[in-house]
Amino acid sequence: MTDNTKHIKEWQEKVKHTFDDEANLHHYLIHTMDNFLYRYLETSDSQNLSTQQLAEKIYGCVSYESNMVSALKIGHPSIKPKLINFAKSVPKSQGPRVQYSLLVNLKDFKSQVGEILITTQVSWDFPHFENKDNNFIKNISFKYEDLTQFRKELALKLEDACSIFL
Repeated sequence: MTDNTKHIKEWQEKVKHTFDDEANLHHYLIHTMDNFLYRYLETSDSQNLSTQQLAEKIYGCVSYESNMVSALKIGHPSIKPKLINFAKSVPKSQGPRVQYSLLVNLKDFKSQVGEILITTQVSWDFPHFENKDNNFIKNISFKYEDLTQFRKELALKLEDACSIFL
């Protein structure tokens, strides 16, 4: 076994032992999600966001943007035209807002193997945010086979899901 192979094996064992306690794995997930909330969901209305438990096995956060100029910075081709129409149709005096959300459903959350569902959403269904026709939702299913894969790919999956905010 070469020194490099030995070093990689030692690192993998260290990662495994660090996260074989599900509480530590959960903490890593929440910390990583908090970083994405800061990057993608903080708005002029919603500051200092943190991941919350929203239901059993569901974690995430919802934020709002009332500055339509900022909301229109979303360049996603399926969202931008609808946001433009929304901004034109709701008078500023009514205080229009756009809703953003990042949710993670812990479908099978174990330290060795598991599955989570990452959901991001932009809603322009002001003021109730209930009509699914006025939403854009992206779902990313992430199945992992070991802790190394979880640590390596979690941020990549969150980045893919959050691409709707760009």
